[in-house]
Amino acid sequence: MLHRIICFLVVFGPVANARPMGAAIACASLRHLIIPVGDIGLPTTGGVVTSASVAQSSGTRFCKVLGRIHPVDPSAQDIRFEVNLPEVWNGKAVHYGGGAFDGYLVTGLRAPTMGSPGERTPLEQGYATFGGDSGHHKRYFLLPDIVNALNARFALNMEQRVNYAHDGLKKTHDAAAAVMRAFYGRAPSRMYFLGGSTGGREAYFVAQRWPADYDGVLGAYAAWNQVELDLQFIRVSQALYRKGADGQSGWLPRRKTRLLATAVMRQCDAQDGLSDGIVSDPDNCHFDLATMRCKDGRDRRGCLSDGQLRTLQTYATAQRTAQPLANGVQDIPGFNVLSGADLTGTQGLLSHPFHPPIALLDSFAYLVGDGVLRFFLTGDPHFDALHFDTTTGGKYAADLLPQSVVSDASDTDLDTYKSRGGKLLLIHGDADTTIPTGATRQYFLRLKERYTDADLRGFVRFYEVPGFGHGKGVFDAGFDALAALDVWADKGVEPEKLVVEDAKRGAHRSRPLCEYPSWPRYRGTGDVNAAASFECVDGTTSPQPASSN
Repeated sequence: MLHRIICFLVVFGPVANARPMGAAIACASLRHLIIPVGDIGLPTTGGVVTSASVAQSSGTRFCKVLGRIHPVDPSAQDIRFEVNLPEVWNGKAVHYGGGAFDGYLVTGLRAPTMGSPGERTPLEQGYATFGGDSGHHKRYFLLPDIVNALNARFALNMEQRVNYAHDGLKKTHDAAAAVMRAFYGRAPSRMYFLGGSTGGREAYFVAQRWPADYDGVLGAYAAWNQVELDLQFIRVSQALYRKGADGQSGWLPRRKTRLLATAVMRQCDAQDGLSDGIVSDPDNCHFDLATMRCKDGRDRRGCLSDGQLRTLQTYATAQRTAQPLANGVQDIPGFNVLSGADLTGTQGLLSHPFHPPIALLDSFAYLVGDGVLRFFLTGDPHFDALHFDTTTGGKYAADLLPQSVVSDASDTDLDTYKSRGGKLLLIHGDADTTIPTGATRQYFLRLKERYTDADLRGFVRFYEVPGFGHGKGVFDAGFDALAALDVWADKGVEPEKLVVEDAKRGAHRSRPLCEYPSWPRYRGTGDVNAAASFECVDGTTSPQPASSN
């Protein structure tokens, strides 16, 4: 009998309800674990666990594992990763996505993208969790690694660039799976990926490139169309920072962005039956920007100058390249700035950019777009982004397509992911001023061209959330996406009648999560803060407006 017990532990590792001392011994045994080259499905020189120690999170004991994956190019940096192994394991795992340019360690310890308020973290629910830094990290004196998220210089090294784009995801996944096998004696039965923004692009990539590795994926406000998005950032920055032929600046100070947001809200807020600071049906908010023009076109209080109007028109219209990029993608829609998205707080603190850009002082669009042009596309750290031709690419026209092939998660061939039962949730806020809501809609409509409606609904759902911006907004939407994915992938229960909650302190309100193209309309009666008082509709007819106050 004793022999059978010993054999069971050798083959299968610690059981789910292992005693604390057993878990501690197993955790310590992972220190300096070597991850062979053959365990990672892309070229590396192997990996190693650098530390393993027992830790706690809200009463959940787990083994915290830190490690590194070594590059092929000796001048490239390691990929740092963290794996969290709960003592009581549900047999499943969650891969966390990153953000911006990555470069900081995604620990997998925090609430996931768009998590529901008060929801236990995946680790606390018994999932093994993990994340990485995508393979670049620069040390700054007294500054945290998160500042790397705004520094694109790492892309001068090709292996680091491709790791950031997508390969680092596969390498981190495989290293984490090796650690799980070493600790638990087996790989997870289900694997999920949760990410937003850059993490959303990463979510698209894992479903497209490594469909056998994941059972469910959440791609929120995804930067999937990366090259067109970065060109849109430059296009917007040029409108903000350069003077027009009439000598007028296009700079938008806070008082002017608030002026516009107030005017749009005054016209469109109540169209959904409720005055609550949210435009629920932006497609039917037809705001005429010309009504905001100062009489002489010059910058004055209470109106917009011609230069400011030009900038807003740039925000609201599409960026389009002269030639198609990867998978035939050629444009990215404009932002919903004339239908409920508020630009206030997005422009930085100064109207004239530093070069290289300085965080907080310059707009986020310029920080990212300028960095991409200098270090991804041109390789010239001194390149002037404000004079780049975003339509043709100028002398770098031939480089746009190769960069798109590397960076854009634009492939709609999800046949393998679909055939093996993978599930995909796409979500985007209507008030996003960092990535246009229409970009996710664009990808979804491309999927509709490839698949029948019945086939697509069998593995994809797409939701637009009114009032939700880029991870925050008037309505800070949160829901248990992991649970929705898990029961869909594991038990075949389709996501129906999902509800998002406003995570802002003291908000206490919820809305139905409506599948595109429907949106939540107030029924006309009932608690204005309760999802049950709203219905998902496709039409534009609304009851008499009520007030949320």
